[in-house]
Amino acid sequence: MPKDRQSQGPIPQGRIQRPYNERLFLDLIRHNGAMSKADLTRASGLSAQSATVIVNRLVEDGLLRAGASVKGRIGQPSTPYSLDPDGVLSIGIKVGRRSLEVASMGFDYAIIGQRVQRYDFPHLPTIRQSIARDVALVLADLTQAQRARICGIGIALPDELQAWEATVGAPEGAMADWAEADLAVELRDMFDLPVTTLNDASAACLAEIALGNSHGHACFAYFYVGTFIGGGIAIGHKLYTGQRNLAGAIASIPVGATATGKAAQLLEGASLHYLEESAEAAGLVSDIFYNDHARDATAQAVFDDWLRVAAPQIAFAAVTAQAFLDPDAIVVDSSLSRDLTTDLVAAVTRAAHAHYDHRGLSGMVIVPGEIGLSARAIGSGIAPILVEYALDEI
Repeated sequence: MPKDRQSQGPIPQGRIQRPYNERLFLDLIRHNGAMSKADLTRASGLSAQSATVIVNRLVEDGLLRAGASVKGRIGQPSTPYSLDPDGVLSIGIKVGRRSLEVASMGFDYAIIGQRVQRYDFPHLPTIRQSIARDVALVLADLTQAQRARICGIGIALPDELQAWEATVGAPEGAMADWAEADLAVELRDMFDLPVTTLNDASAACLAEIALGNSHGHACFAYFYVGTFIGGGIAIGHKLYTGQRNLAGAIASIPVGATATGKAAQLLEGASLHYLEESAEAAGLVSDIFYNDHARDATAQAVFDDWLRVAAPQIAFAAVTAQAFLDPDAIVVDSSLSRDLTTDLVAAVTRAAHAHYDHRGLSGMVIVPGEIGLSARAIGSGIAPILVEYALDEI
């Protein structure tokens, strides 16, 4: 890809997109599964001749692959066409307050290779070195043909990382250089690839839109409970990021007064950072909450204590989102193990109905997210593919 493409987000300007009808066919197959030329003709409203030309071109360019012919009752056998996972690849990078994740992804949005690193706080010089190393390693694991198919890099990271220095326990001034950092430009120059940037929680929401959401909700408010809670908004099956890429910033919702009289924000009680602190105080390893294995009584008690604070606060934010957005659903996902995420969603649902008056609101539906721990990295990897091959912008 040309090196001078701009890395401004979530969608770079000056992008190069496939023709509309090609993107239409790719979109139809992505959402419906394998389709024949006749299926695509009917779904698109184009002529059979046009559909044949488009499919043949997509096959020739390596974006679609033909399956085994299926003999119907009448006429010639039908050949189904599906996305070729190696047709387009991307690199997704999630920079978090506690962890870095780098993944290579295929055209089917499946992770091909992945590297994860945890740390006490995001030290920018170390993050730069780690990203360079891990991207090089995931690239080395690909074949030469796969590397030639990489369309870009997506990077997801929290907004204003420097503002969380004291909260994550970093030494004073250790995160100040994030204020002037532009990792997107650095990555573009380092790897000669276009870079797409997203807020980390918005990236997780994008992953839910693309790979989760099995109920097919067109409009939902999305909450991701990670080291710090964050959110996103889906409208019409697309990610809505707002005028300044801050839509869904649920972490900043005020949920009650502190001892000083100043309103506390949702992130101060509903983030996993505080669960980890309690676990460490109890002599536990915090990883126990992120893996599906048995937890002893002490670990369960620590989690239950955190949940008693977090669930009502998340429920308040959910009711607020229901009032302002009128969504089909509130989707709650987390970095927790799947069983604890299920417990979290159940507790939020109980609190939302027990503690708050729903008069004037439509029926509230709260469902668990379906992606989990890697949602932010997956969303960051999906973003650069959407730049060139999506029917519409993110």
